[in-house]
Amino acid sequence: MFDLIHLKGNTYYITGHTNLGLYKINEKDVILIDVPIKKYAARIENMLRGYNFNLKYIVNTHSHPDHTGSNEYLIKQTGCEVITSRIERAFLRNDKLDIGFLSGGYPLNNYDTPLMHVNEQHDIKSLRYLPDCLRSFKLPGHHYDMRGFKTVDGVYFVADSICDKELIDKEHIMLIYDIAGYIKSLNYLKSLKGKIIVPSHVNVSTDLNDLVDYNLTKLNEICNVLLDYLKEANTYDNIIAYLFNYYNLKITYNKYLLIGSTIRSYIAYLVNQNKLTSYFLDNKLYFKVEQSC
Repeated sequence: MFDLIHLKGNTYYITGHTNLGLYKINEKDVILIDVPIKKYAARIENMLRGYNFNLKYIVNTHSHPDHTGSNEYLIKQTGCEVITSRIERAFLRNDKLDIGFLSGGYPLNNYDTPLMHVNEQHDIKSLRYLPDCLRSFKLPGHHYDMRGFKTVDGVYFVADSICDKELIDKEHIMLIYDIAGYIKSLNYLKSLKGKIIVPSHVNVSTDLNDLVDYNLTKLNEICNVLLDYLKEANTYDNIIAYLFNYYNLKITYNKYLLIGSTIRSYIAYLVNQNKLTSYFLDNKLYFKVEQSC
């Protein structure tokens, strides 16, 4: 873990539970694209010091703790600056915003675990301050305003825009906010064939097409499972319970929060695609396959 691998020019990546980007501004000053969870903060600092690097900037693709957890520690130790998109900056600064966003209201205390807890009170700069050696691009789907970053060397850091095959086979339903946006981001990855692509949780590659297709196949499968189940009208909670049972998933508070939110996003996607209809009955919201489908 935390091996520094050269990719091209001044662009590197650091291995770990989350692949991190590193760009050398000069022989001493560097930029990190994402950082590890909080418990690895000292280890990543030691690695940087071992190379005699001065951490100038941290650029966060989005606000989840496995991409931002070491921010505060590294700021205190190095004096670096943090840069992210305007909306992700808001999520970083409020410890209830992300879990409230996922739960659809003020969250239960049961959801507030270290995995979900983000509350950074340091200064966070917007993408207007992004150094010239990086260009940001939108990667909709996984989180509200997730961004990817391209270095001047032509290396693309694409965050959580794609999932590993083994994780899909195990968990089936990945955390997605915007299904249509996620599909758009997956298809964008296909356009990068021949480029060096660094996903956060997938091996570095110049061709992700087969894995993109695997992700899309799972998305379509989940949509078809929902459409089959909703030939008879049903409510959110029953739909969520059905999918947990269908995929033999064990429910917990956090899985109900994360997967439940994603299932609601699938339902919204299918309604917006005119494949499901919605209506109220006895003060309950029901969903059902459109008769023409």
